[in-house]
Amino acid sequence: MILTDHELGLPDSLRQTIHREYFRSGVLQNYPGDIPADRERARDVVRYDWCGDEVELREHDCVAIDKRGDWSAQRREFERVPLLESPEFRHWITAAVSLVPTRRRQQRGTFGINLFRTHTDVVTRPHQDQEEFIFVYVVDKVGTGAETILFDVETDAVMRQETLGPGDLLVFEDSRFRHGTTPIVPPATGAARRDALVCTINFPDTYPLDDPA
Repeated sequence: MILTDHELGLPDSLRQTIHREYFRSGVLQNYPGDIPADRERARDVVRYDWCGDEVELREHDCVAIDKRGDWSAQRREFERVPLLESPEFRHWITAAVSLVPTRRRQQRGTFGINLFRTHTDVVTRPHQDQEEFIFVYVVDKVGTGAETILFDVETDAVMRQETLGPGDLLVFEDSRFRHGTTPIVPPATGAARRDALVCTINFPDTYPLDDPA
């Protein structure tokens, strides 16, 4: 499913604030060995607990990735960027987590948030993250291209092709698709840039939660 800021009930100013405060030097980093090599990123993991129709959020105690899908088996460490300090980011996370249908919600779980700035390739090849749900939200973009493609996991047929613009959110169930994105095409003058949030509703064993509350 694809939703816009307006459909999520979010004002344009929220996305603009997130872009200004978090997609900048000092927050985004280039991690050695990252693929693509020119990607800048930041990461946080938030715990959520449902209390009826209300969700409570707090920072989880770990942001490392032990394994990511079918293309990286090594543990990767990242500096935490505490996103819940921002009322705007807290609002966005609440809206995103709330999109999971009630019948599919874990009572408590973790939501991984990756901030990605890419200039050429967005990803190197179609893949799965082996988590429950994937969220792709474009915060800002300069240039064209960067078409997101969902492939059927059984037949490899293209099931959906969408070029997301700023304020567009794509949500899908990870087990049903492999996903990839085409390279960004720069404008006639200047460099290309795509700033996006790529988030996951994680399975319970990704970040086990031992305490009941």
